[in-house]
Amino acid sequence: MKSLSIFLCAFLLAIAWAGSPGAVVPEQTPADPEVTASSAETEETEEAKALNKSDPEGVYGKGISLEESLALTELLADPAAYEGKTVLVEGTITDVCPMRGCWVELQAAEGEETIRVKVTDGEIVFPLSAKGAPARIEGEVEKIELTLEEARGWAAHEAEEKGEEFDPETITEAQVIWRIRGQGADIGKPQPEDSEK
Repeated sequence: MKSLSIFLCAFLLAIAWAGSPGAVVPEQTPADPEVTASSAETEETEEAKALNKSDPEGVYGKGISLEESLALTELLADPAAYEGKTVLVEGTITDVCPMRGCWVELQAAEGEETIRVKVTDGEIVFPLSAKGAPARIEGEVEKIELTLEEARGWAAHEAEEKGEEFDPETITEAQVIWRIRGQGADIGKPQPEDSEK
């Protein structure tokens, strides 16, 4: 009987201690800040590695599933006809997002026209070395309508990414931007700038 009383007292004390405000229950222990920071650093490091990789050649994202490509000049001549449709376009990458590799500018082989291909940050990271590389990119054509204030904000963001100065007064009206929401890409080796054709 005495041992049963000691057992019950010990049991009740354990329950009381576990329920006290100062008690730490193992399942509820907050995440270790060093481990959390380490995970974030690993993600940043992986993204930085992808952004700075020296050879851009390869398949990105979901790759290419369409067989027929649409001429970029044809798309840009009437983008509204393709709004919401998934297309495959080809061209040369002329610029890459310097911060996260989340967009590229693709130039038509037949002219000077370009279109921005934007991907979800972190899902695809286009390397900076892709400038000058031929690419086939698949994605959905989308229209972005910006008010004057939004257009100025967009331009300010672009200038900040590139480390350039920006004067908001250079944007004087609302804008419509056509771009491709990239889903996959196949990038080749960059062509030397002064190579003869």
